[in-house]
Amino acid sequence: MSKLALLGGQKTIVRDANSPKKGGNPESFEDAFARYVDAKYALPVSSGQTALNAALAAAGVGPGDEVIVVSFTWLASVSCVLHNNAIPIFVDIDDETFTMDPKDVKRKITERTKVILPVDIYGHPAPVVELKQIAEKNNLVLVEDAAQATGAQINGEMVGSVAHITTFSFAGKPLSSSSGGVLTTNSQEFYERAALAGQHPSMLSQIVTTPELRKYVATGGYGDNHRPDGHALTLAYENLKTMDENTDARIENANFLTSELSKIPGITPPYVKPEVRHVYHMYTCLYDENHFGVPRDKFVAALNAEGVTTWTYIDGANYVFESDGTPCHVGPLHHRTIYQELDLYGKGCPFQCPHGMTPKYEIGSLPVTEQVTKQEFNFLQHDLTSPNDLDMMKRYMEAIHKVIDNINELRK
Repeated sequence: MSKLALLGGQKTIVRDANSPKKGGNPESFEDAFARYVDAKYALPVSSGQTALNAALAAAGVGPGDEVIVVSFTWLASVSCVLHNNAIPIFVDIDDETFTMDPKDVKRKITERTKVILPVDIYGHPAPVVELKQIAEKNNLVLVEDAAQATGAQINGEMVGSVAHITTFSFAGKPLSSSSGGVLTTNSQEFYERAALAGQHPSMLSQIVTTPELRKYVATGGYGDNHRPDGHALTLAYENLKTMDENTDARIENANFLTSELSKIPGITPPYVKPEVRHVYHMYTCLYDENHFGVPRDKFVAALNAEGVTTWTYIDGANYVFESDGTPCHVGPLHHRTIYQELDLYGKGCPFQCPHGMTPKYEIGSLPVTEQVTKQEFNFLQHDLTSPNDLDMMKRYMEAIHKVIDNINELRK
């Protein structure tokens, strides 16, 4: 009779330790992504939104806390604050990169501030090095929303390894998949606390090792479901292999557009700081309505009619339309209903939480944000990426010149 394996005997079934992971990949997606951005920990989640929710939970954000955010962004960058029952404090943006202005951050830090949350809007990294210094000086956590900036760099360092916590999204982003997102950090505590925000107990039992946190494993942490779809992670894993190649080609296309658009009075192409790698989730220009004498919407409509897909991302909120089919102008986030009414969950919560101070989101309080929102127009990532090449960029320029050459017709 053979000895039981439990008591030191031989196993009946021995599996190959080098067999591929789930999905046929030689390593897990989280290991591959952490290695790519040079971070110690990567936590896959179901979306960029849940990555942000988990990041703020990891930072200990709760009722009455304030999180410094920008209004020039997609709604998830701020709704994550409300999800954690905290108060968004809006700061203005830089007028060249459209990312968070550190000077305004310094002005708006209070004793209730818990987190600074910049956004790498359109693929250009926010000034996270400077913001991290500000955060650490004030005992705050820097959470970087890099949903649109996978593959971006700052001084040669990958976005995802600089901030205390960084979040990414995959749906239609530089690292593309059908859904999903990921959170990265170099802190074991942040990693474990982020997992507790919404992972299955079976996963938490493998991740959470800190004794004071393990007691929450059996309840699934906070009980939310942030688990990613396995097929989406497999697709993201495969696309990670070719992402840099696609990004480099998109940067080449964007550089061509910038060189050509710089010659056109009334249009300002994107600015790129010398120390960063801009990955161009969108290619964003500013339009001078006074120069052309034609409203931006009409100019954008003319470009779309020529076959150049163009939109106004912040003001249009992903193509929101009026009942008659015309574009609905919603403005930057602090203009929108929730932030004007200050009543999301009813009874004034979370804005009138007794643990904090009720904010005021005044129209006109963020002058750069509000001006850029009126001027920006964008070309989309997939229109700048392979198979679209320099020949296609030249055709885009032909369409732009055609519209400008006929601007008098639009004035009529």
